[in-house]
Amino acid sequence: MARERRTDPRAAPVAALCRDGETLLGAWPLSDLPRLAGSLFHPPAASDHVSWQARFGQETPVGRAPQTWLEVEARTHVTLQCQRCLQALQEPLSTQRRFLLVATEAEAERLDAESDDEHLVLVPRLDLLALVEDELILELPLVPRHDGTCPEPLPQPAADEAPEEARPNPFAALAALRKGD
Repeated sequence: MARERRTDPRAAPVAALCRDGETLLGAWPLSDLPRLAGSLFHPPAASDHVSWQARFGQETPVGRAPQTWLEVEARTHVTLQCQRCLQALQEPLSTQRRFLLVATEAEAERLDAESDDEHLVLVPRLDLLALVEDELILELPLVPRHDGTCPEPLPQPAADEAPEEARPNPFAALAALRKGD
C-alpha cells in the first residue's frame, strides 16, 4: 500500500521496507539525474521531472527459500537529438524492473548466470535516485531518430555549389604529365 513515509529515497533502509511491504513514490527534477541529463539534446527545463515508484516485499515460493525483492518503475519525457536530421526529438522514457535481492555480489553473479531474473545485492541503505537514473539510462535508444520521416527536410547542398563531377580532379595534372612520357 502506498503511503507517506518519512524515508529518504537516497538512503532507503531496504530490509525494513521489504519486511513491511512498503511502497515509496515521488518525483524528482530531471536535473537531479546529471548522468541522464548529460545525454539529452538540451539541458532539462525546471519543469521536467521523473515520476518514480519503488515497491518492496518478501515472498516464499513453494519449496524454495524466502525471497526479498524490489520493483522499480519510473517515467519521464526527454529531448534527444535525432541522428537522421540532427533536430530535437521528444521521447517518452519509462522503465519497470523487478530485482531479487541477494546477500553477496558472488551470489548475484552466480544467479545472473543461471537465470534471466535481475539480482541486486541487499545493502543496508539504497540510493533509489541512482538506481532510477541507471535504469532510465539503460532505456535510452541507441540511435534516436524520428519514426518514419523527420519533420524537417534534411539540409541539401546550395545550388551554387559545384557538383562533385564538375570539380577539377587533383590527379588530372599528374595523369597529363604521365601521358607526356
